[in-house]
Amino acid sequence: MKDKFLTIKNHHELASFLGTNYKILSKNIYELPNKYKYRQFEIPKKSGGIRVIKSPNKEIKRLQVILKDILYEIYEPKPASHGFEKNRSIVSNAQKHLDKEYVFNIDLENFFGSIHFTRVRNFFKSKPFFFNHSVATILAQICCIDKVLPQGAPTSPILANMLCWKMDSKLAHLAKNNNCTYTRYADDITFSFSCNKNRLPANILQVSNNKVVLGNRLQTIIQESGFLINNDKTRLSHKHQRLEVTGLTVNEFPNVRRSYIREINSILHAWEVYGYKATEQHFNFKYGNCHQASGRPKSLLKVIHGKLAFLASVKSPRDPVYRKLVDKFNNLTEPGNNTSLPYIEETNLEKKAMEALWVIESCYDDLSIQDEDERLRVSQGTGFQFPNLGIITCAHVVSHHNEVLDEIEVFKSDQTNIRYQVVVKYIDYHRDIAICQLKKPEPLAPVIAIDEEINKIKQREEVILLGFPAYNIGQSPTVVDAKISSIYPQNGIPKFEISSQIREGNSGGPIINKLGKVIGVALEGAQKDGGNNGCILISEIHNLIVTK
Repeated sequence: MKDKFLTIKNHHELASFLGTNYKILSKNIYELPNKYKYRQFEIPKKSGGIRVIKSPNKEIKRLQVILKDILYEIYEPKPASHGFEKNRSIVSNAQKHLDKEYVFNIDLENFFGSIHFTRVRNFFKSKPFFFNHSVATILAQICCIDKVLPQGAPTSPILANMLCWKMDSKLAHLAKNNNCTYTRYADDITFSFSCNKNRLPANILQVSNNKVVLGNRLQTIIQESGFLINNDKTRLSHKHQRLEVTGLTVNEFPNVRRSYIREINSILHAWEVYGYKATEQHFNFKYGNCHQASGRPKSLLKVIHGKLAFLASVKSPRDPVYRKLVDKFNNLTEPGNNTSLPYIEETNLEKKAMEALWVIESCYDDLSIQDEDERLRVSQGTGFQFPNLGIITCAHVVSHHNEVLDEIEVFKSDQTNIRYQVVVKYIDYHRDIAICQLKKPEPLAPVIAIDEEINKIKQREEVILLGFPAYNIGQSPTVVDAKISSIYPQNGIPKFEISSQIREGNSGGPIINKLGKVIGVALEGAQKDGGNNGCILISEIHNLIVTK
């Protein structure tokens, strides 16, 4: 379909591709009055104000759906773009900004309305389409109303992302040059920084008298891309405040606001006390047609079901808060109505694997920093007890600039006052693997079991990542469900990528399969463009020993 679309030469071929003839197509896009092309309505924004939605009629929507599907075949999304992208969401967008000192949020004003007809037509005349003026004009007419992209048309999100491709490239390059992270979710732009306040890059933002101003380079890129900035929604937040990205907090892990949890709990409590019908009536009386185009009464069952499903996508089906709410919801619903929600409980095998984990901390002076008072750095990672060898972790956790650190301590997350000095027995910077041993003999922790078929991992196999990302005192091990998304060699070393984010502090954590046996070690996260959530096969531990 993609190849056929790209070879269209005239308006008759385009009409045929769209399943009609040019006479009917011309009537629908040129002769039909706008009031019959689109139905316009308003819905209130959660942040206040009104959002105008323009919904196309049946025939125009059919044409737009065909174009949308073709454009998704052609489009190659930038790593920074998360809105309206396949297999990406506000959660994947927020995950890129975890464990940062500062988060800088920018909102583009009138996002879809800023993309006008001429821009869309010129887009279809350029690479990779190279359509002639007539075909490009018809395509722009199908996608636009009142000379702009309408919010509510199936084609608007994908076209907006494609037209932001150059802007995403420039902003990602700007972020890379300034050692920070950039993402975009539709009209929400986010930069995050790991540096302190006086090191924030001036070409991205400047802070004067507690007022935040966009840097000249950032402002120039956005304006040259045809967008305006909503200055009322520009904000800079520090980690001691609530860091928020596309509605989710990112201080420690992607999370919803506490008010979201309280709202679900309140509804479930009312249902339990007053019954379902009374609670549903009160809910619809209180909220009316808020955020709902049709204005029809809402099904409370569907509302709660949707809120809980969203909570699971943000916090994980393992989260104790989610599990508690789901238990209450499942007990209130009638048996056999197919609305029950699942959750995940830790198995004994998983618990046993977690007992083998260590938190690893090491201190060093970063001599690249001129200010002596700011040179001290603490590197934190994860390790696990390996049979007959010691504690496995990543080489970069226990070294700096390929030099092993002098002060390395390990401890159990539930016994933070009992710390052990360790020495590095084996280290391989090429594999990014190190084996540590306690300086003084102590009772060994439980070891983690190894999969006997360690070289037989499969793509899409379900796995679990264990570790201590952004560790805080008293934090229990983080358990993350994932899948093996790809298997690949890198510089002669067999590796695999997992579908979940490997965060700072997770390095050295074991990847276990559903049997609770270790199959790999987490190495690095995909925070930067071109990076991936890479892991090394556990068989490389044996290869490391052999080569020494």
